Amino acid sequence: MQLMNTLVACVIGYIVGSVPSGFLLSKLCDGIDLRNFGSNSTGATNVLRTGNKKLALITLLIDALKGTALVLFLKFFCVESQVFFAAFCCIVGHTYPIWLMFRGGKGAAASAGIFLVLAPIPALISLSVWFVVARLIKISSVASLSLSFTFMISVLCCTLLRKMDLHVLVFSVVVFLFLIYTHLGNIRRFLNKEEKFSSLNHCEKT
Repeated sequence: MQLMNTLVACVIGYIVGSVPSGFLLSKLCDGIDLRNFGSNSTGATNVLRTGNKKLALITLLIDALKGTALVLFLKFFCVESQVFFAAFCCIVGHTYPIWLMFRGGKGAAASAGIFLVLAPIPALISLSVWFVVARLIKISSVASLSLSFTFMISVLCCTLLRKMDLHVLVFSVVVFLFLIYTHLGNIRRFLNKEEKFSSLNHCEKT
């Protein structure tokens, strides 16, 4: 029964995460297919490249809320381990939505929304770092990885101080490694000094 409940939770997590908000909003509001625009990603950063700042912000909020709402909902019905599995499946769904032939975002926004529920204080610290890095460096991939890395380190500190469950630390490490995987192309370009700044005037792949 526990295995079945876990599978159901994971399917729900994947379906919630796979809702392609950026793709739908850009298609409905601007008539743009993000799969054939800019970096071909359906995340908020690529929506920003279309020049529609408001739509990019709405996409960012919706993608984060997918993770937040999912975890809050499942906490009422599932044991802790099932919530973590479902939360990770939400991030996977956001990155590889079946509805768009597994072409989605990079997973950062959905992760941030999940972080806020699992560990609010580390999440707020991470979001602050993300904001500063995004403003100063203006490279979306660097800001996203900074967010996840900061969350992982913050959770580690809380765990060492016995103020947080070890499961949250394990989850933060898994998510960080997954985001590294989804950003491998960005990391290679960054190391080769080829990664482009996030800009409304450019459509380079970032």
